[in-house]
Order: sequence, then C-alpha cells, then structure tokens
Amino acid sequence: MQIEIKTKEWDTAAADAILRAAGGKVLRISDGQPLEYSKAEYPNPPFVAWAK
Repeated sequence: MQIEIKTKEWDTAAADAILRAAGGKVLRISDGQPLEYSKAEYPNPPFVAWAK
C-alpha cells in the first residue's frame, strides 16, 4: 500500500537539512536528484528520505 502525503517546501526544509548533515539523503522519486528549494512553486514532488 502506498500513502501519498502532499508536502510543501516549508514542511521538509529543516528535516532535510538535519538529515543531510547526518549523512542521509532526501531524493526525488522521479529522477533520484535531491529536493530543490526556493522554486517558483512550493509543493514538493514525491520523494524518499533515508539514512544509514
């Protein structure tokens, strides 16, 4: 089962920064690239976050 939760930049930016500083990653599912911030539109695309 897949659950889709729509988030915006301000929902993920702080957690993304903390996870990256700890060696984790937050990547877009579509192309495996990191989430981008300060975009023209604020909604995040589907993403995955993890750390070792």
